[in-house]
Amino acid sequence: MSKKWLNIVYKEKNPNRLKKHYKQWADDYDNDLQAWGYAYPKKIKQILSKHIQIKKNSRILDAGCGTGYVAETLIDLNYKNLVGIDYSKDMLEIARSKKIYKKLICQSLSKKTTMKSAQFDLVICTGVLTSGHVGPSAIRELLRVTKPKGYLILSISETIFSKLKFKDELEKRDSEYQYVHLTKPFIALPNHNDSARSRMHTLQKK
Repeated sequence: MSKKWLNIVYKEKNPNRLKKHYKQWADDYDNDLQAWGYAYPKKIKQILSKHIQIKKNSRILDAGCGTGYVAETLIDLNYKNLVGIDYSKDMLEIARSKKIYKKLICQSLSKKTTMKSAQFDLVICTGVLTSGHVGPSAIRELLRVTKPKGYLILSISETIFSKLKFKDELEKRDSEYQYVHLTKPFIALPNHNDSARSRMHTLQKK
C-alpha cells in the first residue's frame, strides 16, 4: 500500500498524466481503498435502505466506476443491472474481470458522452466530482442520462463544493431535480491522513 497515490491523483491537472497514474495504481487500487476504510459503499447502502426505494432490476449507472469497487456493494444488495463508465482503460479492465456489469464504457464524464438520455433509474457517482478529475459540468450530463423520477447519488468534497463551483452548478439546475437527502460531512477515507470530508447528495430528477 502506498499513500502517495491519493495526493498524486487529486493534485494532477493534466488528463493524460492522470490516466497514466491510474494505470500504475490500478492493480493496488481496491486493496488501498479497503485499507483506508473507504466510506462510500457503506453510505450508499444506507441511502438505498433508508432514503430511496428502487426495484432490484433497476438500470443503474456507476459513473466513474473505476475498478468496480463501489459496484460490488450494489451486487451484494442484489442490484445486477449495472452499467459502468470510466475514462481509464486499465481500471475498466479490472472492472470487466469481476463480471458484475452488463456494459462498460470507456469515456470521460467531462464532456457529453454517447449514452442515450433518460435511461437510468439511478446514477451513482462517488469519488469522481472533485479536484483534478471531473468538474461541475458533469452534473448536467448525469442529469441528462437519468430518467424522470430517477435518482442520483453524488459524493462531493466539502473543501471544493463552493470553490470549484459545484454549489453554483447545482443551484443553476435546481429546476431539474429535488433534494431527497444530504448526509452530514464525513471522512471519505478514515485511515488516510490526507482524506477530505465529503457529503453524499441524493437527488431525484423531476
